[in-house]
Amino acid sequence: MFEDENLNLIPVTWIKQYYFCPRIVYFLGVLGYEERLTESMIEGKEFHVDEEKRVLRRKTLGGEKKEPVKTYISKLPAASTRLNLYGIIDEIAETKEGLIVVENKWIKAPKKPHPGHLYQAAAYAMLAEEILGKPVRGIMIRYVRSNKSFKIPLTDEIRKHVIWVTSKIKSIIENEKLPKIRTTKKCKNCGFIKVCRGL
Repeated sequence: MFEDENLNLIPVTWIKQYYFCPRIVYFLGVLGYEERLTESMIEGKEFHVDEEKRVLRRKTLGGEKKEPVKTYISKLPAASTRLNLYGIIDEIAETKEGLIVVENKWIKAPKKPHPGHLYQAAAYAMLAEEILGKPVRGIMIRYVRSNKSFKIPLTDEIRKHVIWVTSKIKSIIENEKLPKIRTTKKCKNCGFIKVCRGL
């Protein structure tokens, strides 16, 4: 129902997809395909259901011992015509330094956050600001399988990049132009590989 109400807006998850491969945005937004569910994706969905229950009991940021929180909000639906985005925010924590948006990932931790994860989390933070009417100070990206997290300030530069990538996604959809193929090691793990090779 939430998705139906926001048909003209871009799902925040497409930011992550754009950084994995811009062609995925074309398959989703222009051709209307759905990505094939992988075993890892199913595990991730199951994790998110369990994580929702844990969030409500949390007393610290991201469940780590370092930083206490006053309040936690979990699974907040958010949409903005100004940002041209919608999605469901994993977690919002109120800490002594302000609001922090937490994005959970069910994959092994990289050395630094993937750009798609960084800008996806930042987009959720910008949606949170609009919905709650309060500034978000930073984002936390948790790579749960590795028990590792990255806390990143929400800078003006990151905000501008979210606006930029959203405009690139919008352009692919409105112009119905298939981005050029970029064959990489990631292709073998893509749910659209058969569609992509058939074009």
